[in-house]
Amino acid sequence: MNMSATAWKQAVLVPQADSMGAIAVVRSLGQHGYQVHAASVKADALGCLSSFATEGHQCPAYDSAEYLPWLRATIRTYQIAAIIPSEGFLLAIKHHFAEFAPLMPIPQDEQRVYGCLSKVYVFDLFLKSTDERLKQHISQTAIITEVAQLDSLDTRNWTAPFFVKGDGFYSKQGDAALVAKARDWDTAQQKVVAALHDFDKVLLQDCSHGVKATVNLLMQDGFILAESMAVASHENPHTGGLTALRQSWWHQPMYEDAVLRLRALSWNGPAMVEYKWDAATQTFDFIELNSRYWAALNLDILAGLHFPAIHLDYFFNKTKPAQAIRLTRIIRARHALPADFGYMLSKVRDPEVTTPAKLKSLLGFFLYFLHPGIYSDLNYPGDRKLAWLNTKAFMMELIRSCVNKLS
Repeated sequence: MNMSATAWKQAVLVPQADSMGAIAVVRSLGQHGYQVHAASVKADALGCLSSFATEGHQCPAYDSAEYLPWLRATIRTYQIAAIIPSEGFLLAIKHHFAEFAPLMPIPQDEQRVYGCLSKVYVFDLFLKSTDERLKQHISQTAIITEVAQLDSLDTRNWTAPFFVKGDGFYSKQGDAALVAKARDWDTAQQKVVAALHDFDKVLLQDCSHGVKATVNLLMQDGFILAESMAVASHENPHTGGLTALRQSWWHQPMYEDAVLRLRALSWNGPAMVEYKWDAATQTFDFIELNSRYWAALNLDILAGLHFPAIHLDYFFNKTKPAQAIRLTRIIRARHALPADFGYMLSKVRDPEVTTPAKLKSLLGFFLYFLHPGIYSDLNYPGDRKLAWLNTKAFMMELIRSCVNKLS
């Protein structure tokens, strides 16, 4: 699905090239004719070693005084025409946003960009909206600004465990973040009281049940350029976390809910809208917004839907498909090491998982490598070396860990 009928060859900077999402961005843009400058603080970042990267750069740490001078010099030297920002990159340039904003194909509104990185900001906007639809498909949630609010909360319908969250948008000092779990209400209250010392606003939620499901959208100037959905089969840990094995799917009510939320936020750019999907009850809860390219993006490009290339074709040339390009192909993809290994290990170590289930998971981990219908996130055509480099690094780390435990 090549949107680049002509190869413009603009130079693009892709920061945090050690992340799975950035690797997919590097591949997509490089495959479509862009000069991709992959950057990471890690010398062995897989994105920097990709066959689709024009050049790999080891950059200073984001919190280093050397990072901004390095960034400016790189933009000038290589005539960088666009930057695909990660969350870490956005936080690093937070006090210089206006300087770099014209290079980023996301909103030029600083408040909106950093607000959309904040779980507290996003939920606060939805809960205060006059559009009642934005208050649906949300677990029991409260935005707490003062301790007295806890006494007036009706928690009879809340389900333990509870989660207390704070982030840099409302941090009283720096870019501090907090995600704390409480197994009972008394502990949750204590954690909220403690959090209010560090944050002006705190998010308090109960537990949503189900598996992770996502709506992935690319929006620009009010248009939806591309869209896909995926649902997790394995998460690391198995009780809920990083998606290790997933497949494409479609659920229209969830899709419509995601579009509604992004339009309410006036978001432009890539976004993964994350939900918990309960197949037994056919219900879903909005969990969070990831206003950047998502870790599971390799599934989309393996299926031929190149969100990043579509994104920059529009950014540079306003090339827009006649209608949103939707992923309709059913495809399964897996990030085996370390994600699916972690899923298997979490089940094996869980005393509540039965022995037959543990054995099934252990055997399945190895058999999935031979499954013809399951793609590997890293084993991408023309860039298969990344899968081998990742396996080698994982095995070396596993050996070191075992040696350290024995010594």
